[in-house]
Amino acid sequence: MLKIQKVEHNYNKLKEVLGWSVDKRVTLSLAGYYTSLEKDVDPVRFNKIKEIMKNKVSVFSPLRSHLQPLFTSVLDVSGQEPEEAIDQLLLKVEELKKKSFKMNDYTYVAALMMSDEPDKWDYEISRAMELMSAMKVHHRFLTNSDDYPFAIFLGKLEGDITTRAETMNRYYEELKNHKFYSGNELQWLSQVLTYTNPGYDKETVPRVVVIRDGFKSVKIKFSLSQYPLIGFMAALKLNENQLMNIVETYRALTNMKLFTWYKESALPIALGLTLNSSRDIHETTAISMTTSLEILFQAQQAMMISSIAATSFASSSNSN
Repeated sequence: MLKIQKVEHNYNKLKEVLGWSVDKRVTLSLAGYYTSLEKDVDPVRFNKIKEIMKNKVSVFSPLRSHLQPLFTSVLDVSGQEPEEAIDQLLLKVEELKKKSFKMNDYTYVAALMMSDEPDKWDYEISRAMELMSAMKVHHRFLTNSDDYPFAIFLGKLEGDITTRAETMNRYYEELKNHKFYSGNELQWLSQVLTYTNPGYDKETVPRVVVIRDGFKSVKIKFSLSQYPLIGFMAALKLNENQLMNIVETYRALTNMKLFTWYKESALPIALGLTLNSSRDIHETTAISMTTSLEILFQAQQAMMISSIAATSFASSSNSN
């Protein structure tokens, strides 16, 4: 089955379990998530995870809120037994709480980005806290709990924390001079740009601008909430052929009846489908979340990028 057709297949399966109460854009994004990982939605397993989750948490938990489809999908593709996957997620959340992370939607998303090995959690959390503090030096008011998932993901990477935060700020300031709007979305973009290199690279900002303008020239515009998508493409140093593949996949998706009124949802899916599908779950999750989380968090315009693509893919791209 072609990847494009697989998106529709997974969408229909998700619609069976989510019904019409869930925003169609969320269902589309999650269908893209499964397809990027070359997974099939199993309605029986999906419902089992959802029910176990519902019975383990309070009525006010994010796991029973509008975020429920997202968490169910991520735990589903993990391959763990449903109860084991849910218990581990709750343990991660508890560890974050012990380290003074505020308990909100972002904390639960950050927990999804933590390693599955408990002996790594203290290190990951302490690095994330250190990165948050370093970011606040430059952006005291912009840096908040909505940066938790970024902090967890980037904190796990090699590199000096202070250098990474300084690089983020430098990219942020430079991008403002190229008509990128100040705010949370630009901060997330600047964070994504440090994924493959915590140090400053003078070619990075020009690459971002070229990508943005190139897509605009073929009548594909990035909304504010999709700024990090450009970061994905720039950090991975995607070449012209790879970028054109994204354009072609986007066009194929938007020609489907499924996307008639939801063209913006097609762009992160197109990126996810174009990149090598050998990435791990945490990395693929980020691309699919770019739009779905923005919708899930609604007025807060919150979308997380836990990662951008597999290091293996980045390395293979750079060697071509």
